[in-house]
Amino acid sequence: MHLGAIAIALIDRPGQTMREAAKRPRGWWLPALLLVIGLATYAVVTADAQVSLANERSAQFIERLTEAMSEQQAQMVRESSRPLDRPTYLLSAIGGGLAAMAAGWIARGALVHFGSIAVGGVSTWGSAFACSLWSMVPYFVRDLLMTALFVIQGRLTEQMGLSFLVSSGDWLRDSRSIPVALLSTIDPFMVWHLVLLALAITAATRLGRGRAAFLAIVVWAVLTAVKLVPVAINAAIIG
Repeated sequence: MHLGAIAIALIDRPGQTMREAAKRPRGWWLPALLLVIGLATYAVVTADAQVSLANERSAQFIERLTEAMSEQQAQMVRESSRPLDRPTYLLSAIGGGLAAMAAGWIARGALVHFGSIAVGGVSTWGSAFACSLWSMVPYFVRDLLMTALFVIQGRLTEQMGLSFLVSSGDWLRDSRSIPVALLSTIDPFMVWHLVLLALAITAATRLGRGRAAFLAIVVWAVLTAVKLVPVAINAAIIG
């Protein structure tokens, strides 16, 4: 099975696909490339809307921040604020996104590799890393669908995943809410990723399905907790 077939077969033959991916650890570049394409496509297509939203929210934040200040202090704060432009946004979204993704890939691969060994599996770094990356293809699909949805609707989707269940409607308050941040990560693509990750662990480390599913959930929980740290710090500082 060639690499292109592996990518397509993730939909209807995920178990067989992961076994094939485990045999081709050097094929990790294809899912990595797909994830980069998804990130860059969404960032470029939505750039103008993202910049407009960021500047609008920045202005709202400054107004709230300066409510208790004197007029002179408030004016100084407003003058020190610079509006976001498209090149700066793209540099941050794509450059920063790529750095975060690369760190996430290594962390996910390491957790699968060492975690599987800890619970009795047999793992090699190459297979564990490659299969972990293949399990993330659902996020590439999500980025493409989110891009298509933006093109059709002409507006950004601000409430991701299940965050609408606990959202207050106030973006500033929600940005400091751990429940909102947590539920924003939960959607059908995350579930698809977890299923693929469990199958990937079984294929790459020879663990049984039960322990592989448990390890997949642990890996997801650890990485999600890391993502929530900035939100928790923000909430502790600003309140």
